Amino acid sequence: MYPYVYLLCRAAFMEQNVSLLQSARILKCTPWQSFIRVSLPLVRPAIAVGLSLVAMETIGDFGTVSYFAVSTLTTAVYDTWLGYHSLTAAAKISAMMLVVVLVLLSAERYSRRKQKLFQSQFNSREDFKYELTGWKKWAALTWCWGLISIAFIFPLLQLCIYAYQYFAQSWTEEFRQYAVNSLQVSLTAAVIAVFIAVIVNFNNRVKSNKSSLAFMRLSSMGYAVPGTVLAIGVMVPVVFMDHLVNDIARSMEWGRPGLIFSGSMFALIFAMVVRFSAVAIGSVESSLSKISPSLDMASRTMGCNSNQMLKRVHLPLIRRGALIAGLLVFIESMKELNAALLLRPFNFETLATYVFNFASDEHLELAAMPAVLLVLVGLIPLIIVNRSLEHSH
Repeated sequence: MYPYVYLLCRAAFMEQNVSLLQSARILKCTPWQSFIRVSLPLVRPAIAVGLSLVAMETIGDFGTVSYFAVSTLTTAVYDTWLGYHSLTAAAKISAMMLVVVLVLLSAERYSRRKQKLFQSQFNSREDFKYELTGWKKWAALTWCWGLISIAFIFPLLQLCIYAYQYFAQSWTEEFRQYAVNSLQVSLTAAVIAVFIAVIVNFNNRVKSNKSSLAFMRLSSMGYAVPGTVLAIGVMVPVVFMDHLVNDIARSMEWGRPGLIFSGSMFALIFAMVVRFSAVAIGSVESSLSKISPSLDMASRTMGCNSNQMLKRVHLPLIRRGALIAGLLVFIESMKELNAALLLRPFNFETLATYVFNFASDEHLELAAMPAVLLVLVGLIPLIIVNRSLEHSH
């Protein structure tokens, strides 16, 4: 979870006005004093948001706590549903988790309710950086590279060794089929999420009223909900829809069609779209906000209606943001474990559940190859975000 805090704080530090640090230097502040008194208070909102994201992701995590046999509310939901076959009890536990998430979000908002932050762009020709020398430089390098090595390089290297040694046992028809399953679910969820993001953002831009803004914010709430809780929330109406369809078909003497929604990929894709639409909406919103309103006025003057304006003006300009949004949703869907475990159809596995099953059985060597694939896929959004930060400054 470290990148959540790191990326948000890095962006916040890079957006700070250089004149503030220059003023601190004029007032004879040391680098440490200027950091404590000036820089750190300005990045407090980013730190708060990052910590709340880490807390919410930790609450909703299932794979790690299950592997290390730590009992949490998430494992309780899983055991209650699949072990004791009680969807009602699992829904009650999920409601408790949802309350915890809402408390975290509210506390983060409340902690900075009176904070106002206004910063103007200020570009200085001076490369305003504090150069570390001596033992400070080596301590910083040791810390940074040690963190990367322990958290990423060494584990990935071990996985690559396992994947190479057990390649024949891992490269099976099942592995290829589950990779295709993950690709289908993730690609479908990405396309639908980007479509929804474009529609809700464009509707908010055209109408620009409280109802359209509220609808867009409501569409983004799914990301704050843990995957296990979301799975419960999706399964309850989906099962109701299945029963309704079967009852109608039986009353019309058409026979029982079976589990149309809960027994297919519909429920899983629906959960992915609800959970990760916030990622797509945020990316598209960022791209759409950079388009000048004068282009909308010009297209209206030339007789374009809303659909023509979206097709001819906005879509070509937000193409890059939409592609990044689709890529991020695709990768998040590939890695999603909680919803996939609870909502997958019968005899259906994704790469995430495939890895989890091997890890649960202590067959870490056979889980290495799909795990390496998921790790490599997960690197793409991190590289994209870092490059976008570097190019924007």
